[in-house]
Amino acid sequence: MLTISQFLSGRSTILLSIFQMGKLEDVEAEKKVWESDDAWELRRAFMLAHYDDYPKIQLQCLSQLFINVTLLGCEYSESLMQKIRTMGAGIAASKDRTKSGNYVKASVAKKRQAVKPSDLEGASDEAKCPKIEKSPEPANSEAFNERLEQLKSSLAQTPHHLTGEQMMKAATNACLMKWYVKKVNQKVEIHIDRFVVFRHTFSQYCVDVNDCAINALIESILSCDMAVNDDGDEIRFNGVPADECYAKSVERRLLKIKSGIAGGPQNLKGLSTQLESVNMSLIQNAKKLEGWSQQLDLVTADLLIGSRILSSTECTKPAMASIADEMSSQVCQLILGGTINVVNSIKSHSSLEFQV
Repeated sequence: MLTISQFLSGRSTILLSIFQMGKLEDVEAEKKVWESDDAWELRRAFMLAHYDDYPKIQLQCLSQLFINVTLLGCEYSESLMQKIRTMGAGIAASKDRTKSGNYVKASVAKKRQAVKPSDLEGASDEAKCPKIEKSPEPANSEAFNERLEQLKSSLAQTPHHLTGEQMMKAATNACLMKWYVKKVNQKVEIHIDRFVVFRHTFSQYCVDVNDCAINALIESILSCDMAVNDDGDEIRFNGVPADECYAKSVERRLLKIKSGIAGGPQNLKGLSTQLESVNMSLIQNAKKLEGWSQQLDLVTADLLIGSRILSSTECTKPAMASIADEMSSQVCQLILGGTINVVNSIKSHSSLEFQV
């Protein structure tokens, strides 16, 4: 017969096993549809390690932050970074990514050693200079075009809750490509490796210049065919030069909301809602003119979509709201017509306009 202590010990073991099974089921249910096996392996280990330490919602947030820092290279406040490093120390340290995207043990992964002054003694000037990885030569543009297709595929699989900058960083890292944004005042130029892929000068009224540029680049990558041009200095979308990349991205996005406009209210609120669905915000700009008159402009993504001079009697709040609805309705009709042509503009209050 079992003693009382043996019975209680066996019962505790059974309860512990049941608890562990429930714990595994809870964690397994957290896997997202878009999550890669590698990312899930890390996040799963993180959640299991800290399952008993935090409430479920907090643990979900911390596990995603851990993935963002470990795999995507995101940065947060120093206190939060230290917390994530501490919690993930026993998990991330045993995993390292190779160029193929697989994980290997940290002891096997190649580590870059610091260069000591003694290492350079007697070395030639060429040996002392750091070696810089070169991008493919124009003659090898066909191979690079294949890498661009890999970039499109990688970007399509990147979680869309990330910022545009985080999405580009994750996708280019996965394809072993480099990208950077060069900004001088309102002029933005984006490079992928040594190729110019985006170039546009925004108006002084556009406050989110970087976001507009990066969102347009992501939309272009996902929507168009990409290839290096014959001169070997630009990556072009559907053959369009880098200087026109932004205008054509805005044009495509306006056409994408055509069905939404057809089935919804064709006023200021309805148009604004549809524009937000394609990462474009609708802004009203009122500028005082001589006397009591004003100029009312409707602008989205630095594109002037409507402008009207208001008389003194039209400058009241209710009248301006009614006029804005009327202008928005006209824009909706233009979009529904399907003959939109967006071009670069030299106007001071917008950098794009409709070509009539």
